[in-house]
Amino acid sequence: MKIGLALGGGGARGFFHIGVLKVLETLNLKINFISGTSIGALIGALYSLYRDSHQVQLKTLEVLAKHRKNIDALKIYSSSFNVEEKKIFLERSFNFVKKFYLWNLRRVRPFLVHPKPFLKFFNDLFGTTTFEDCKIPFSCSAVDLIRGSAVFLDKGPLDKAVMASCSIPGVFPPLRTGNKLLVDGGVLMPLPSVFLKDKVDFILGINLQPLWVAPVNIKNAIDIMFITDCIRYRKIIEDTLENADFLISLENSSFTWGDFDKAEEFIKLGEKEMLSRKDDLIKALNNVSKTIFRKRFFSFPFFKRG
Repeated sequence: MKIGLALGGGGARGFFHIGVLKVLETLNLKINFISGTSIGALIGALYSLYRDSHQVQLKTLEVLAKHRKNIDALKIYSSSFNVEEKKIFLERSFNFVKKFYLWNLRRVRPFLVHPKPFLKFFNDLFGTTTFEDCKIPFSCSAVDLIRGSAVFLDKGPLDKAVMASCSIPGVFPPLRTGNKLLVDGGVLMPLPSVFLKDKVDFILGINLQPLWVAPVNIKNAIDIMFITDCIRYRKIIEDTLENADFLISLENSSFTWGDFDKAEEFIKLGEKEMLSRKDDLIKALNNVSKTIFRKRFFSFPFFKRG
């Protein structure tokens, strides 16, 4: 039985993936394919290269510490699904744009954060490695702004592909490659399980997106705009989750995608959640394995002649 792993996007919450991977290794499961979106692409690419969750943890925490100043600067752009926080986020972003760009039109650019430090960040993580260097076949998702559709990347340098998958629209510049203009895959595919459907028998999805929380108060137009956008995006999330045969989710919605200072806490949460679901996963895998066996057994010519 072939097993595919789909790692979802969610900024700093992606360290949850490492905790899940740690427990999966104790089960001695052979992962045949990995697909990732955004931070899921980053963790998935590293795990595909090393096939060792401990090594992934060491590498990510080391590079994170090295680039702490630039990473911490992203925190002002992070927000949860809480409407009040989103309004604060909007106000901060507007003031930032007004201060640094709108009053100096010569400097208007299609991004808020300069990419140079983050190019170094991804290069420190992946160096000159390519998809062909991966020990486990790997792909990551991005969204092509020109065609308005999701694309899967599985060839060429890993640093550029993963950076494209992580490129938050408007915050980071889109990555131009050939005739494509690529941004964060989470725009259309928060969990990239669809790519695995024709490659594996069982898809294990790890979802980082918060569950829908009904708004308590809807006071004004800003509330309505953000809640409407949350509903739209929640529908996208639900559609992508349907392709997974088994789902592990980060249930705590109080974290924001900018909480990189809580990386080790996320790792522990991933371990805890996967340990609590371990028996359920084994049961689900056994059921699929039995179904595959029955299909193959009854497809023998002897039964067809009957």
